[in-house]
Amino acid sequence: MEKSSIGKYDQEEIYCRKLGHHLQFRYCRQEQQQFPCASLKRCWQSRIPVDEFLVNSFSKDDISFINVPPVSKMNTILEIVLKNQKK
Repeated sequence: MEKSSIGKYDQEEIYCRKLGHHLQFRYCRQEQQQFPCASLKRCWQSRIPVDEFLVNSFSKDDISFINVPPVSKMNTILEIVLKNQKK
């Protein structure tokens, strides 16, 4: 796969648990501006060759955050509460 085929899977569609509706791969591969969604591997690994796509479409630095475990919802809520208590 070459960089020119970055849109190869753009029309594939899947249900997004994060957003709560169906969307196309195109959205997932550029969810964070030019960077893919951090959940891209988990969501798409059974549908397309995600690792191959990432290696051929992005630099290691661009996709390094995908391998970082997601922050739990509880931790996110606690961070928001603590942040608002400081105000």
